Amino acid sequence: MKKRLLIGVVLTDCHVDFQEEVLKGIISQAFKSNCDIAVITTFHNFCYETPNRSMEARIFDLILSDRFAGFLCMKNTFRDDNIKQQLDELFLRAGKPVMLLDSDEHKNFESTAIDDRSAIEKITDHLIDVHGFNKIYCLTGPKNNFVSEERLAGFKNSMKNHGLYYDKSCCIYGDFWKDAARALAERIISGSLSRPEAIVCGNDFSAIALAEALASGGIRVPEDIAVTGYDASEEGKQFSPVITSYHRPYFQLGAEGFRRLYRIITGKITGRVHNKARGLRHGCSCGCKVQLTGEKTPRREVVNAALERDILYRDMLFDVTSAETPRELADSIDNYTYYIYKANRIFVCLTDSFMKLGSNSDRKLDFLPIENMHMILAKSAVKRLPGCEAPFPASSLLPDYDADRRYPVAYYLTPLSFKENFFGYTAVSFGKVPMSFNRIFRYWTNYINVTLEQMRIKSILNNTLSTTNRAMLHDAQTGLLNRAGVKKAYADQLGYMRGRGSTVNFIRIQLTGLNDAVYLNDEEKCIRIMRNFIAVLRELLRSDEIFGYWTAYTFAVITPFPDRCGEIFGGLQEALPKTAFEENESCNIDFTVGLHTQPVDSENPPSAALHKAAVNRVYSYTVSETAGNPQYEKLCILRGKLMKNPELPWNISEIAGRLYLSKSYLQKIYKTYFGKSIIEEMIFFRIEKAKELLDSTEMTVTEIARECGYSSYNYFVRQFKSAEGIAPSEYRRR
Repeated sequence: MKKRLLIGVVLTDCHVDFQEEVLKGIISQAFKSNCDIAVITTFHNFCYETPNRSMEARIFDLILSDRFAGFLCMKNTFRDDNIKQQLDELFLRAGKPVMLLDSDEHKNFESTAIDDRSAIEKITDHLIDVHGFNKIYCLTGPKNNFVSEERLAGFKNSMKNHGLYYDKSCCIYGDFWKDAARALAERIISGSLSRPEAIVCGNDFSAIALAEALASGGIRVPEDIAVTGYDASEEGKQFSPVITSYHRPYFQLGAEGFRRLYRIITGKITGRVHNKARGLRHGCSCGCKVQLTGEKTPRREVVNAALERDILYRDMLFDVTSAETPRELADSIDNYTYYIYKANRIFVCLTDSFMKLGSNSDRKLDFLPIENMHMILAKSAVKRLPGCEAPFPASSLLPDYDADRRYPVAYYLTPLSFKENFFGYTAVSFGKVPMSFNRIFRYWTNYINVTLEQMRIKSILNNTLSTTNRAMLHDAQTGLLNRAGVKKAYADQLGYMRGRGSTVNFIRIQLTGLNDAVYLNDEEKCIRIMRNFIAVLRELLRSDEIFGYWTAYTFAVITPFPDRCGEIFGGLQEALPKTAFEENESCNIDFTVGLHTQPVDSENPPSAALHKAAVNRVYSYTVSETAGNPQYEKLCILRGKLMKNPELPWNISEIAGRLYLSKSYLQKIYKTYFGKSIIEEMIFFRIEKAKELLDSTEMTVTEIARECGYSSYNYFVRQFKSAEGIAPSEYRRR
């Protein structure tokens, strides 16, 4: 059977009413056109700095999958310019047609938008013609945002057409959220802005926040000031007074956006799906006398209300977090998939890195689209499905997209992550029903995230720490306090530091020179250099200063004494050139020093303070020619990844794309810096891993070949003999 076109949809906040309407339009039109849908989305909108921010965004790397024929994207749903830029770069690299929804013209992509101008004009006309208001303000979204400017233009058109005066003070830019509305209310209450008769808001959320803030200051809505919204959300309908709003045609936006993209991809025109258009929704917030009819609450809302109470107060969190292995986790999750209302298919997929935690428990779990995924749970609405026993590449998204089906499907792909670690992703489909998940799915997923993080921590404890208290608080290689030890020492000495002064200095020293390829070739040499650097640094520190090994090649010094950062750097700068512990070897290497000073009673923990110290780099010591070369540093990072995971199906074209280099140039500069090509390095690292497994495990040669990334046993044996001069079995016997 010929594969269907797979269209990617990229947006966030899928559980919000208007976004779901857009998705209903997209999915309905896609099903009518016999196309599959993959909605790549996150739970985080990236408007605030949170620990999960960076790793959740890694799910967007799936955009680079060759399975996609094109993309629909609502960039305006993202409230962070960095994420928008990241999406633009990914779309350009993917090289597929892109249709931006609710957006102005873009130099690289097609776009389509709703006529917000005439809709806001109708709302303003209603305030003027029906209620006789003359002094009206407009609260729109961010300045220079296409949707914001269109809504503001509709307000201005209505005021001009009625011959009413307005100026810049009447046009207030905001954030399409609550903060700007509260700030506007505060200005009106304080008298710094004259009181209007009515305010037209850019959406219902702003209108609700404005009405609440005005009421807290003694200004009644609508008796003193009329307020209207936009989007006709359910929240506005449930608010008292009911918000007068406008039913924005989101369904048509999604459907028409899909039709235009489909025509660009195929050159064909597909038929439209039908949806009844609606207009102005009358409420009480403008002064209209609206008789509430007591509409019956939809069954979905009744069921979801009961399920939300159940998931918050029942035993799912305790049952799921008691799982010790991915298999146990899958069995536990299986009992709680009923929380996802109307779910037709549910898949939980974990990265190969997570599944191999036993041997790599101390490393950061990143996400590579070339990485293999393991499906630990495959569930239909009523029963467990046969899982995908064999790993599948993340670039294929889901095995179900390649299956022979008589009907198209739509899946929501959401990340599984916790702080700096990416575990995998979930996929949920609602079958033939064009709907989205709600916030219960967010709780459900977060419980899984907590469990996976627990498994990762337990793996670290079981594999890298002994049972003694010293091992728990000290680094095995250096003998210094580890991260946990530094935190405990800081808590223990806080009283002493309080007596020494009012501030504490957090100094972060990073050995950037140990990232150089010359040291990556020899781990023992790297350890020797680091230990000698520690010896030099110890001589410069006072006995009552906290000194520990914070992260890889990074040290933390916490001291209550002022000016110590400059003293320590000066001492290292003077002492390091004189060190020599073996012939032609010295610990005179590149390093940087960062500093953060905070009050001794600050609530910032050491981790937050040392993170700020990393950002605030105050000194840099350089001895190597390649130091400070971003390109060289990226290649060193790449080489480190090749060394740690030689078994992965590394592809030079994809690597070049991620580094924004041409394939030929990448190969040229890689060999210039390291003396070997990428392929030669990968073979070398694979053979080294094979030798380690032959030495330390009872695995068969066939199993070792597979573990080292070889699909052919004979090819592995040939490469091993070429590198070592003997067969793997002979190497093991010797």
